[in-house]
Amino acid sequence: MATHRPAHARSGFGRYTAPRRLHPAHAAPSPDGVRITRAAGAIIGGGVLASAGLMGLITTPAGAATISGISPPFSSLGTFVTDPDGSVAGVAGGGGTLLDPAIAGAEAGIGASGNLDNNTAFSFSFGPGALTASEAGAGGHANLSDNTATADATSALGLSGFFGTALAVAGVGTFANLSDNTATAWTYGGFAAVTAGSGTFANLSGNLAWAGSQFSVVNAAAGAGNDAHDVGNAAYAYGLFSPSVGAFAGLGDDGAFSNNLAIAQSTFGTALACAGTGSYTISVTPGASTCAVSPQVESITFTDAPGSNNMATAGSVAGEADAFAEDGNGNDAAASAVGGGASAALADGNGNDAAALGVAGGSADAIAEGTNQSADATAVGAGSTGGALASGGSSIVLATSGLGGWSDASTSGGVWTVSINGGTLVS
Repeated sequence: MATHRPAHARSGFGRYTAPRRLHPAHAAPSPDGVRITRAAGAIIGGGVLASAGLMGLITTPAGAATISGISPPFSSLGTFVTDPDGSVAGVAGGGGTLLDPAIAGAEAGIGASGNLDNNTAFSFSFGPGALTASEAGAGGHANLSDNTATADATSALGLSGFFGTALAVAGVGTFANLSDNTATAWTYGGFAAVTAGSGTFANLSGNLAWAGSQFSVVNAAAGAGNDAHDVGNAAYAYGLFSPSVGAFAGLGDDGAFSNNLAIAQSTFGTALACAGTGSYTISVTPGASTCAVSPQVESITFTDAPGSNNMATAGSVAGEADAFAEDGNGNDAAASAVGGGASAALADGNGNDAAALGVAGGSADAIAEGTNQSADATAVGAGSTGGALASGGSSIVLATSGLGGWSDASTSGGVWTVSINGGTLVS
């Protein structure tokens, strides 16, 4: 287990500030954002320019399927190209305008000196300003086969600025096993970006990333890293009228980051789930926390040991929820927030469980560190706070409540406390 800080550096019960949004609007996680940006530029920008606004087909000496379309004039229920190795790229859509065209681009089986067989990339863009890019199986000196990337974007007609952007990347890199990855991005009037299987000198296979967005900014990534074994990870993220939702599983270098699961969902709020990501940053600035190293003012960055079989779930309705399951194996973290509540749950080590619930303005934090520890905290009502820390053989709990509120906290060490309506009843 990594020895990067004392327990109180994370918990700071006096008072811990829960991590907020994952990224600023329209940002994708590093290093995946670089790849997605390159894909969008090369597939869509290059393809559209090469085809002068019509359908374009480009093949490389190694054999590849590349296609792009822009509306107007393009309108299709599906146009596909197939390369000699069985990779398929397809685009569909329409409904664009001269001022705000709908653009779709896809490429599959791109590269040289590798197995580039049977990849599938499909992009669908409909409505003014809709933009999609998908890339499956791209790189060199690697097994880049049987990857699937799907991007689907529909603009919200009549709502200025809600054009819809979806970006999907599956199985990209060099000198690695980058096979059987699946990435799906879907949006209506929002932004969705996903990456499944990305890196070098690694086994990055069998990963799945899914992002759904309705008037939201949503990111998901599974299985990305270098010199690592990042296999069988899954990340699911969904947002409805949410400024930021992110789910990240199995992202790390120089170790095993496998079979991790991250799920994040929010309606009118924010949610962040990190499972076996190797590093993350907690910031006091709303919108600045992330499942990666991100040095900034008033923040703490943690670099953890490799981790597998971890699960992080974060869900909110008009609240802020953040869950981290890191720095070891078999950890579970669950954070929920409703009605202006905030929650943060961290399970760090091996076999730990942390759960936090913030409701109606309450703020709850739960941290379980070490081995086979558990921590639970609940806070309901404005002015209510709940905090639980279980670290090794030590436990700390606190519960304060506002008028009409309620809070509680407990740990596996048998320590617990409850506060109702502004007073501590038991401790």
